Amino acid sequence: MKAWIIAISVMVVIGIVAFSIYIYNVTMDPLTLREDQAVAIAREEVDLEEVIDVQYYHGRRSYQVIDGINSAGEEIYIWVEELTEEDEDKDNLDTDNSEEASDNEEENENEEERTPTIKTRLHSEGLTREEALEIAQSELDIKKVNSVKLGMAGSTPVYEISYIDTSDRHSFYYIRFEDGTYIRHYQFNP
Repeated sequence: MKAWIIAISVMVVIGIVAFSIYIYNVTMDPLTLREDQAVAIAREEVDLEEVIDVQYYHGRRSYQVIDGINSAGEEIYIWVEELTEEDEDKDNLDTDNSEEASDNEEENENEEERTPTIKTRLHSEGLTREEALEIAQSELDIKKVNSVKLGMAGSTPVYEISYIDTSDRHSFYYIRFEDGTYIRHYQFNP
């Protein structure tokens, strides 16, 4: 009887682990696909030899930020804008609301897809993560740092420092990638 209980317990644990792995893979597939698409776009538009890392950034617009190396051996960052279905719908509405085209050439011009914005910077053109964090720590009352990552504010490459301040507020601090100039700051009450 004791052997049956142990066998059933082991099978239940194995089932839970297998199901957890399955759920993890199902939820990660779309993220991996979006990263792969961004890398493919970057390779078409930019001299990108090797990909070191890809991070997702979501602000007013979403970006995949690629850390890589170009053919000259220089370390680069590439910001690839993610286009959403809303962007495509907006483009279709713009096309639908335009006056009827007088010939096929004008119609084809209106049907062109919107291309994502791509920004490229050498690592040496801006701050490191550590330098960005030092700037934030010198300016702010930080209790705990959640993350320091690259992002985009408008058309400006930035560092987003996410942290908890001494008043236990979740906060975001944005500085320019190139020189650490203050951009903006958000705080949310606990």
